Amino acid sequence: MSNFALIPLLEATWQTIYMVFIASFISIVGGIFVGIALFITQRKQNLDNRCVNQSLGVIVNVVRSIPFIILLIALIPLTRLLVGTSIGTNAAIVPLAIAGIPFFARICESALSEVSYGLIEAAHAMGASNWQLIYKVLIPESLPSLIKGSTLTIIGLIGYSAMAGAVGGGGLGELAINYGYERFNVAVMLETVVLLVILVQIIQALGDRLARKPKLKALTIAVVILWIICIISQAAALLVPKPANVLRVGIMSGVMQNIMTVAQEVAIKRYDLHLQLIAFDDYILPNTALNSGNLDANIFQHVPYLDAQIKARGYQLTPIAKTFVYPMGFYSHKIQNISQLKPGSVIAIPNDPSNEGRALLLLQKYHLIQLKKTAGLFGTLQDIIANPEHLKFKALAAAQLPRVLQDAALVALTNDFVGPAGLTVAQAILREGPDSPYANVIVVRTQDKNNPLFKKLIAVMHSEPVLLETEKAFPNGAAIPAWKNS
Repeated sequence: MSNFALIPLLEATWQTIYMVFIASFISIVGGIFVGIALFITQRKQNLDNRCVNQSLGVIVNVVRSIPFIILLIALIPLTRLLVGTSIGTNAAIVPLAIAGIPFFARICESALSEVSYGLIEAAHAMGASNWQLIYKVLIPESLPSLIKGSTLTIIGLIGYSAMAGAVGGGGLGELAINYGYERFNVAVMLETVVLLVILVQIIQALGDRLARKPKLKALTIAVVILWIICIISQAAALLVPKPANVLRVGIMSGVMQNIMTVAQEVAIKRYDLHLQLIAFDDYILPNTALNSGNLDANIFQHVPYLDAQIKARGYQLTPIAKTFVYPMGFYSHKIQNISQLKPGSVIAIPNDPSNEGRALLLLQKYHLIQLKKTAGLFGTLQDIIANPEHLKFKALAAAQLPRVLQDAALVALTNDFVGPAGLTVAQAILREGPDSPYANVIVVRTQDKNNPLFKKLIAVMHSEPVLLETEKAFPNGAAIPAWKNS
């Protein structure tokens, strides 16, 4: 095992089981009802109704067509309504279940369609009601196929659960992304992948066995036991006394989690302040969660990005203090200086709205491109009006950029990924200066900006231990304390 602690692995394993079990239960139960409705409203079936069948089919197909990460974000209002929060493990269950229901509904419809039409006619001839036909004929006859479909659904939801990190949901998938992929820690990735493989193999083996010899009594007992464990775990979490002076702080996953762990220690020892950290993989959700009251503060963004979010979404958010400037730079494994850049070279830049425009402005600063005057701080590739070197641009996720250094002539990296890529800030071919407008800030809801606890949070983030940990993570000027330049 790597030096990664065993407890986080076990905790993430339970979070995955918890999320997937509840979401799968809801998906299968809901999917059965929808699948039966799709089947019995088909042509020549008991409740033949073309309008209902086609309308229901369209809804199912629409939900199935939406990429899960988009569905997860789109369902935030519903998630908050149902579970009281848009972040955390429970919040991840809602989109998982809604994604699973239409998937299993089609499986159920297909399984019921395999039942012999002669058997259905015989049941009608014997006077069976619609309800009797469903639970005495259709479901028993299609049970092996339904069990196999349930197995597929559960395994599919395990894959979807990897995106739970977008809402701070936890689980093995998030652990693999946050501590393995984004930090270039192969050992952690392997450990989490092995655990996921084992989990999938167990589920597949049990599903295959149940499909051959359905043992509904044993299955029911197992489901009841799992429900009891889930309820106990949630009840225990509610009964644990919550410390006073708690601030829920949203941050981005990756290196920032290490720095904020030091901040947690400083907060407790010096200020009797407890920082509850919620890590996100997505740049949109931390502001959404803060504005809705699911966070007390977030620390991940610069003022230009915050201003754009406020303008676009009407957030009532306010920056209360600067933290660090993390200068962006362009790096290369192919050229040593900008004069070696060839016409038609590939340039890789971040695809998130926070950094795409930032990278383009840096290229414009060095006269490689020209942007529209109206582009501002959030220009896109469509805003390029002059490209004399005919450069080819590829917009990629920030964590993917270090992995294309062998394929692109210039790659824009934020400082989160310079060290893990085996580079130093001094190796940047193009780089922002200390006058960059992109200083990260502590952001709170406008109505809460006078909360005295935030003065403690500012003091924590400006403390010597946090400064030293940040400079350790981002050495050689890769992190500039912005509050000292204010």
